[in-house]
Amino acid sequence: MMMEDRKSLLKEIMALDFKLYDLALYLDTHPFDEDVLDMYQELTEEVEEKKEKYEKMYGPLTINNAAGECEWKWIENPWPWERMV
Repeated sequence: MMMEDRKSLLKEIMALDFKLYDLALYLDTHPFDEDVLDMYQELTEEVEEKKEKYEKMYGPLTINNAAGECEWKWIENPWPWERMV
């Protein structure tokens, strides 16, 4: 069950990241679209909350967040690319 929760949360994060990337591309050509800019900002907050939740439960998603208070968490097993196995 825990592995399914992890997969589900990671899929949510990936979907939100894709939406953010897509909105960023749109905003590159429509920089004054306030509705889409608001949507982008809301999704940014949502994905950051989900990433924070994931990292608290399962460890860092990227090397940028690997430094713990007293340890380098990036080397903890399983490695990020092995977590879905």
